[in-house]
Amino acid sequence: MNFGKAILKATRQGRHTRIWEYSQAPLQWLGSLGEPPVYYLRNPNGGLLSGDRHRIEIKLGTGSALEVRTQGATRLHPGLIRQQVRVKLAPASQLIWIPHPTIPGAGSDFRQQVQIELDPTARLAYAEIWTAGRLAMDERWQFQHLANCLQVWVTAGIPSSTEGRKLWLQEHMDLHFPHRQVSAGSVLGSHLCWGSLYLLGDWPEPTWLTVHVSETESPYWLVKSPDPICKGWILRQVGPQAEAIWQHFGQVVLQLAQAKGGSPQGW
Repeated sequence: MNFGKAILKATRQGRHTRIWEYSQAPLQWLGSLGEPPVYYLRNPNGGLLSGDRHRIEIKLGTGSALEVRTQGATRLHPGLIRQQVRVKLAPASQLIWIPHPTIPGAGSDFRQQVQIELDPTARLAYAEIWTAGRLAMDERWQFQHLANCLQVWVTAGIPSSTEGRKLWLQEHMDLHFPHRQVSAGSVLGSHLCWGSLYLLGDWPEPTWLTVHVSETESPYWLVKSPDPICKGWILRQVGPQAEAIWQHFGQVVLQLAQAKGGSPQGW
């Protein structure tokens, strides 16, 4: 049983970003120089193990920018695994976090809560990408439980809020073995991988890079927020390869960041 922690805070001082970090095994931070800074979230275990309870916190101060990356896909091993993720973005800050796909192995029971809190002037690019199992080993829909709850709160400039924040988005995925509804094709069709890219804040309108995406092999959808204060886009995509979805999301975000003049250090 592991109680991993990974806490990362960024503040802006003049033209430079100051980073405060803390990690507790098996989670680790590995940072690199540059503006904006790039930090890798690592797990030497090669995945999440039964009994793991991990907490990840990322907090950006006013005007700061940060990019968080992972070094590879996250494998979920058999047994109960819990993870909490909290992100807080101050005014005019920007966070880009496009993790590699999550692979729920046979017998895994993964329960995750993601809480995002941001000022309306902040920008966030965050993705969640999933597979039906270890596809290379012909393992499909064998996980016991896959639960993921995402909540996005906007923290300022909300007249209708009584607590200084407003729940802007809430999504809940709760899949139980034997997954008859999903595997029957009523939700994903024949596709075994799916993902969502959340572009929150004042991003330019995203455009799909059709040179990388076949509409017949990887269908996709785009939804725009109707709220004039809580701006944002949600991009959905399904397909046969999670890595292709991850690469496509990364290219979309790179294009948008370059348009805003705050390009990440390559993809």
